[in-house]
Amino acid sequence: MSLFWTETALGIMLDAAMDGDNPSVSVTHVGAYDAGTALTSVTGVASTDVFTKTSHGMADGTVVKLTSLSGGTGLNVNKWYFVRDQAANTFKLAPVPAGTAVDFSVDVSAVTVTPYLEISGGSYARQVIAFNAAGTHADGATIDDSTNGAVIPIPAGATVDAISGHSASSAGTLLFLDDVTPEAFGGAGTYTVTDVDGSLSVT
Repeated sequence: MSLFWTETALGIMLDAAMDGDNPSVSVTHVGAYDAGTALTSVTGVASTDVFTKTSHGMADGTVVKLTSLSGGTGLNVNKWYFVRDQAANTFKLAPVPAGTAVDFSVDVSAVTVTPYLEISGGSYARQVIAFNAAGTHADGATIDDSTNGAVIPIPAGATVDAISGHSASSAGTLLFLDDVTPEAFGGAGTYTVTDVDGSLSVT
């Protein structure tokens, strides 16, 4: 049985929102991300900017979101970060892929770190999307695709928790991630993005 979902993705966070710069390359493809198992009771040391969680299992470049933060002045909840300098039980976070580690000034006594991974398996593949003015935009401009849309194949057992924008059909640069209402797929189906319309403001 094929399932069909339609989602309007709003409030897009491109690299402009992440690091204060306008996008340097075009968003040409959209994909879908699944939230992994939340890592609870993660701690962090301000003097080294290192987080500790036994057997966290995350690789460098993994996208994460922080919630339930205690301490950690300089960190923001519900903001995307990227894992770097990971070891078996420790890691740092950066605001952009392979960027400088975020500097927090107060120890983190506890934070929940949720990794997000691009969906894989089955017939999943990123889909071409053509925006009304794809490419570099002025601060505060928007990208919109209310005509073409994109239909993303989703394998059975996956949950769509975020929509992503990329510069290529595989690999390439991750240019945005946007939380959406979670949609769980008991069987293989499709997830339709019908109207991507988000601010590129750095605020």
